[in-house]
Amino acid sequence: MQHFTSISIIYNPTSTGSGKKLATELCHKLEVRLPNQKIAVVPTDYAGHAEELAYALAKKGKRPLIISVSGDGGYHEIVNGVMKAQAEGAHPTTGLLPAGNANDHFRNLHSYELVDAIASGKTQIIDLLELTYTEQGERHSRYAHSYIGFGFTPRAGQELNKHKLNWFNQIWLVAKVLLFLMRPVRIVIRGQHYSYDSLIFSNVPKMGKILTLSDIADASDGKFEIAAFRKRNKLRLIMTLFTASTTGLKVRRQAMSYTFRIVKRELVQLDGEIHTLDADTKVHVAVEPKTLHCIV
Repeated sequence: MQHFTSISIIYNPTSTGSGKKLATELCHKLEVRLPNQKIAVVPTDYAGHAEELAYALAKKGKRPLIISVSGDGGYHEIVNGVMKAQAEGAHPTTGLLPAGNANDHFRNLHSYELVDAIASGKTQIIDLLELTYTEQGERHSRYAHSYIGFGFTPRAGQELNKHKLNWFNQIWLVAKVLLFLMRPVRIVIRGQHYSYDSLIFSNVPKMGKILTLSDIADASDGKFEIAAFRKRNKLRLIMTLFTASTTGLKVRRQAMSYTFRIVKRELVQLDGEIHTLDADTKVHVAVEPKTLHCIV
């Protein structure tokens, strides 16, 4: 039985992982299980191409399935592409085969073997986080499937993205950022100034391979968790991160929206992608409940 009008498997041929091999193997498995299904393996050609492909493919057919063979950053592009198409009336479904470093979304949410889930048509609808910001009078918007982070998170992400991770070097790279690259993020909320070592809005309980932020996170509850670590000395921050990597933090502050203004030019990490926001930029984080149709 065909549950999807088409299946497209997108991968990055220049990534450090085994994306091409995994994409080809997935295609072969699906061809065996679904011999009459239209299936295509689609490589990307440049940065941002996955988002463009996802947008175009999402608008083709009544119910297309678009699978990202990637890590969190690649899936982030797919999600933003399909959301743009969905806003124009399309009805896409997304899927993810992990082929990256952290794979936070897959590790936190996915419970089915992908081929079985596709063959049976098992899908869910989950929340997304939306980051909206205004620069020079122009409004911009991006979606995140797992988290949005300021301060420590994007600086650590820059370092982690340069390496193939294991438990040991992830600990070392995090320590490197703490000791040499750390700079708090300064924000303004209703005229009051605050300084944070890390400010994270999350839709999943864990980040990376070792950090547990919350024990109540749910990607379908219409809320997101806020982990806000006020500026402190490095020893206290190290102890906080140690707790997150062992027993886990008990972040229970939740919201549906959060608005502030950044004081200086800042990095922000959306899933695996890192962007730069200009100084004096107004930022709004909101949950988009039950908006992404996906296989998890």
